[in-house]
Amino acid sequence: MANKTDNIVTEQEILMELNALQKELCTRANDFCLSTGPESSLWLFRAFEGVSLEQWEELSTRLDLKQWLTLPIDGDAYPHLKHVQDSLEHLAYQTDHDPLTGLANRRAFDRILDIEIERSRRSRSSVSLIIMDLDDFKEINDTYGHLVGDEVLTTFSRMVHETTRRYDLAARLGGEEFALVLSGTGVIKARRVVGRLLGEFRNHVFSVDDVGSFSVTCSAGMVCYKGSVEMDVKKMVNLADNALYKAKESGKDRLEVASIPDVDLVSKDTLVQANEKQFLFGKTAE
Repeated sequence: MANKTDNIVTEQEILMELNALQKELCTRANDFCLSTGPESSLWLFRAFEGVSLEQWEELSTRLDLKQWLTLPIDGDAYPHLKHVQDSLEHLAYQTDHDPLTGLANRRAFDRILDIEIERSRRSRSSVSLIIMDLDDFKEINDTYGHLVGDEVLTTFSRMVHETTRRYDLAARLGGEEFALVLSGTGVIKARRVVGRLLGEFRNHVFSVDDVGSFSVTCSAGMVCYKGSVEMDVKKMVNLADNALYKAKESGKDRLEVASIPDVDLVSKDTLVQANEKQFLFGKTAE
């Protein structure tokens, strides 16, 4: 068995080699990735003789090499394939989820919101988007430290997650900004949902040893889409963001609702002109 110094050198060499391979692969595969669709894949393999699966697991955890899949090439194939399957599922989860809170990340949010917008457009059903931002969060980090800040984020994330139904989406967009996508939910019901969430968070008391306790509030902006006008992810997020900005400017700890495009823009085919109304009502009265 090699001594401790040899192990450190070996680990450093492995880490340097894998990082170099990954960088070289990204450089050489750039044209390949740009010219192929998302269904295409490019794989790079590196064999390590004399390293057991258990040793690699311990090494990859310590050196943060989880992005490399491991496949033993001897013995019974089934447990090895099961290990690869578990690794792929773990990587897929990491791709779509925020590591701190476990909520969906921005990548998953954009994809799901786009799907919900299309579903709403096709079925003329409602979907509500709420973007939320914790008030004065920087002051919390500056006053109590980032560990306490993380506790605030995870507590709010838990409340957001408990608010959602199975077919809704709760996401962390970054920092202290979160989002809810409520499928099949109009303005009135969405208001109630967000009102309960903001109230629950407002009333939660955080305690810090030898410092004291404090509470945090949250501001939110909401927009509801009903499918009767053109909409995309960027436009819907901008509408909710503008409503959130208004909530901040109006004193924080509140929900503001953006004007609903569906109400403002009605199909011309369904309009009855004023003179036609007068004619119809006049004829009826005669």
